[in-house]
Amino acid sequence: MHKLKKLILLILSISIASLYLMFSNSTEIEASSNDNNSINYLKLKNKSTSLSTIYSEKYQTRIHNQINKQKKLNNYTFQHPLLIRNPYGTNTTAVYMYFKTTEELQASYTIHCNNYADFSQTLNSNTLSSYTTEHEYLLIGAIPNQTNTITVTLTNKQGKVVDTLSWSYNAPSLQGGDQYLTVECDDSNTSSLSNGLYTVLGNDVTEDSEEQAYMRLYDNYGIIRSEIPIVSYRSHRILFENNTMYFSISSTKIVGMEQTGYVSKIYDTGNYKLHHDYIFDSNNNILVLASEKEAKTSEDKIIIIEKDSGNITELVDLIDLLPDYYSTTSLPDSAEDLDWMHINSLALIDKTSLIISSRETSTIIKLDNIYSNPTIDYMIGSDNFWQESGYDSLLLNKTNDFSMQAGQHSVTYVEDNSLPQGQYYLYLYNNNLAVSTTRPDYDWKSDSNYSNTYYNLKKGTSYYYKYLVDENNRTVELVSSIPVAYSGYVSSVQELDGNVIIDSGIAMSWSEYSQDGTLLKTFKTTGGKFVYRVFKYDYLDYWFQ
Repeated sequence: MHKLKKLILLILSISIASLYLMFSNSTEIEASSNDNNSINYLKLKNKSTSLSTIYSEKYQTRIHNQINKQKKLNNYTFQHPLLIRNPYGTNTTAVYMYFKTTEELQASYTIHCNNYADFSQTLNSNTLSSYTTEHEYLLIGAIPNQTNTITVTLTNKQGKVVDTLSWSYNAPSLQGGDQYLTVECDDSNTSSLSNGLYTVLGNDVTEDSEEQAYMRLYDNYGIIRSEIPIVSYRSHRILFENNTMYFSISSTKIVGMEQTGYVSKIYDTGNYKLHHDYIFDSNNNILVLASEKEAKTSEDKIIIIEKDSGNITELVDLIDLLPDYYSTTSLPDSAEDLDWMHINSLALIDKTSLIISSRETSTIIKLDNIYSNPTIDYMIGSDNFWQESGYDSLLLNKTNDFSMQAGQHSVTYVEDNSLPQGQYYLYLYNNNLAVSTTRPDYDWKSDSNYSNTYYNLKKGTSYYYKYLVDENNRTVELVSSIPVAYSGYVSSVQELDGNVIIDSGIAMSWSEYSQDGTLLKTFKTTGGKFVYRVFKYDYLDYWFQ
């Protein structure tokens, strides 16, 4: 009798365990659309809509484990793939796709939606050959709040199409509002435009704001193809390495997001707040413009985040490099901290030097020995402005007559092998606004280095500038200039595929020009007070190839 009881208890235990496993492994599905061309999407458990939760290691790991479990439990084929809408909560309208094939194949896809241009891409297989038997992708490009037709095509190494799969997808609305679905632009030919997606980075949200923000990606027709929500503040640029893109999601966090939308790395800036810019150094650690929390000054430090460990080190404190100038500045009446330099961009030269841009002094500065004993090599700015504090000897000499940059942003270093050693180009957005709130005594209007320069935000003309720097002769020459819509603050420039992409932030517009200054197309958006930056990325070796 005793043995019988033990046997019954054992059977009950096994049954309960089997039931638990059956229900714990059960999956919920949802239709991709409400028409006859629908396909089943997997519905993940316990998904969150809170971005502070979504951008946490615990949440991302839990969702990642759910997906990996499904991949192991089921034999997903091309005609019966694993499909999940926006699995990690990091790409509003995107669809995750996973399947295996017996033959090494290449996948491409097209998204069609009535009244919109088709969106077609070849997907990144993460192999050198571009062909694979294990396929894992994130399909971006669906039109929000519309029924899209997604068609995926498989091609073999001989270029022959071996299979296709097509289904309808009712994409969700944009989290930031469907007014961002398209941006205003003309219907001019897009063939002269560079390849890629215009990535709109930031709006008027401030560092301390808790308001949700977004990155928005637009094609050459001005149609949104991706919305990436972030916690707050703004993303300043995207850095790419090993199938991961790095960007800021607030004033205190930078994340690394894999091509599927999975956030695999989260970095905290510790006792600092990031602002304006960050770049990789030669070892792919992250150099960050920073303000120290609770300090009396702001936007005057550079930190490094070690990518493997997340450790933070302060590399540069500009007070140490410019103490005499610092002593001439004063706190504006309405300010909480002294933004006496307002550094707004970073560019790496060689391995140990940086080009930084100071809006408050309208000066470009080259720093040497950033890891050991930082020093100033040279500056590009007004000799009249710097004479009082004794730093005018550091200035490069102008070799031609031009109005000096004023309140500039987005200074970028360009190495050119056709130039002699010691020469290179710097291009920038010249806001052309000469204002220094921490030096109210300085009379910019009387400075002979400036002409046709503006002193308020009301109206004016900004410029794309390109300088030739000659370190050997300590000179700077203006070699190219394009007048653009006026923006006293923020804004960006980017040279790409022989064209120039220029964002006039306060004008809420960006344009693409040929290198000779011919306007190719202008895009105008809405909402907020400004567009911080617009950089164009092709997302090759990430989503596409």
